[in-house]
Amino acid sequence: MNPDVQKKILQFESFMNDVLRADLAKLAEKLDSKNAEMAEFLELKSIIKTLKDTNVDKSGFKTKVDMGNNFYIQANIEDASNILLDVGLGHFVEFSLDEALTVIDVRLKLFQRQIDNLRKQIARTNAHIKLVLIGIKDLQDMT
Repeated sequence: MNPDVQKKILQFESFMNDVLRADLAKLAEKLDSKNAEMAEFLELKSIIKTLKDTNVDKSGFKTKVDMGNNFYIQANIEDASNILLDVGLGHFVEFSLDEALTVIDVRLKLFQRQIDNLRKQIARTNAHIKLVLIGIKDLQDMT
């Protein structure tokens, strides 16, 4: 085999393994993170709807709160008509339940767009990997 062709094949393999596969791993990690965030907001939306449907938002309710390491304490919520939402950068804003649902819907749409974009980037990176593999195969077949 021609030494120049072998050198090119090694360069392509190195690029694929060092750059493209690393990028793919980072994108997959970001996708998992966004999916987890979206799941949290979907769960929060479900909880708020349950609070509204059962009318405990005004009358209050008792619950158990996880203090960490599976240690729970009993909590008495007297008025659940307002909720604090993390709006980013560690800032929390108090919303009524209806306002919180609106904010959550906006955030869910944003997460969906981000997830769609990440999936497109993953597909593009996978396509680049396949192109490099095809190029390597063509170079090997030339000799």
